Amino acid sequence: MHLKVPNRRKKELNNRILLVDDEPLILDELGKVLSPAERNNAELNELGNRLFNNSKTNRRKAASYNVCCCRQSDEAIREVQKAIAKNEPFAVAFIDIRMPPGPDGVSTAEEIRKLDPNVQIVMMTGFSDFDISEISHRIPPEDKLLYMQKPIHSQEIRQFALALAAKWQSDYLLHQQNQQLAESNEYLKEHDRLKSEFVMTVSHELRTPLTIFKNILSNAMAGVMGKVPPKLLRNLEMADEAIGRLTSIINDFLDVSKLEVGKMKMRPETLCVQETVGKLVEMIRFVTDAKNIQLDLRMPDKDLYIHADYEQITRVINNIIENATKFVPENTGKIAIEIEDRGERIGFNIRDNGPGIHGDDKEKVFDRFVQVEKHVGPGKHGTGLGLAICRDLIQLHSGRIWIEDNPDGGAIFRILLPKCDAETAQEESVALAASSL
Repeated sequence: MHLKVPNRRKKELNNRILLVDDEPLILDELGKVLSPAERNNAELNELGNRLFNNSKTNRRKAASYNVCCCRQSDEAIREVQKAIAKNEPFAVAFIDIRMPPGPDGVSTAEEIRKLDPNVQIVMMTGFSDFDISEISHRIPPEDKLLYMQKPIHSQEIRQFALALAAKWQSDYLLHQQNQQLAESNEYLKEHDRLKSEFVMTVSHELRTPLTIFKNILSNAMAGVMGKVPPKLLRNLEMADEAIGRLTSIINDFLDVSKLEVGKMKMRPETLCVQETVGKLVEMIRFVTDAKNIQLDLRMPDKDLYIHADYEQITRVINNIIENATKFVPENTGKIAIEIEDRGERIGFNIRDNGPGIHGDDKEKVFDRFVQVEKHVGPGKHGTGLGLAICRDLIQLHSGRIWIEDNPDGGAIFRILLPKCDAETAQEESVALAASSL
């Protein structure tokens, strides 16, 4: 797919002005005021130079306002339509409120505003029988609507024209910049999506040969192809461990990509927290016992339930406990898992007596590819994706995960997940499964 980066447009000051008044003499006088000789329009040119940082040597010839005069509403509306069709909109419209025998200026301004939401409108009147609040309501927005009391002084209308033309230009440039930012943002989103899909594709392609290699190594170590000498067996075991590690890294990249593009499939079901966590802890005890790490589990007697994807939730808890086993000291290491009923939510607290996580790093550890305190502790450091995946998976379950300091030293990982009762859990699980299809 070809992605086009938006281009910048040329910046030019819009000096097009619409005059609407039923009296020919007033139109003529206003036209002369707004379209004088070049020497009387130096302020417009100077403003343009200051707005766009034009150097003195590159100054253009002083420009007059481009004035269009209309005596009645229908004529003014036609001019606005033509201006928009040519992509040459008016910056400012000066409109007399009373214009017999046709529609009044307020109705005219209403129609013009519908056609052009950006034009700066100035209502002119010699009377005070119009309610300003009513006019503001009929011709929004208020920041693009002003009033002038007749008789109008030449310097006054010039200043109005100058200021409002500059305001129109400023609004236009801001709109252009916002549009460019929006287009750039879409470009970046699309670029990020393509990147994630590329990583997913590559990861899938790599998993197949790795699976084949691992099966060959497993068969060789099992003696399927004949007796293996001890030295060769040790080398095969090292290769098998390395392939397992590489497979784990590829799986992390694949899962991050799925999470980024919203393709992580959820298979929610009703889970008893005590049963789920209890089974997981029993499996982890093989690791903690081998390292002589104390592993404690405290759970309420009353069964608690969540609706969640079993594989993903156990993966999160296992990842946190596994990390703790890498960083707590052997022989004196302690890990405590506590489940607590917190009303509408269930808390999972995992404490350790490792080196802890300090300051701003408590937030950073959940960012992708971030590894903090690499010099601390005996643990191994991975790709920096594990905790980022944990955070995203917990958020997919409408939960929250964060880190606190352990008063006894080390860290406390806290997880909150929505609680459900046994009767309604199954219905909610079906709904969540349907939404992830």
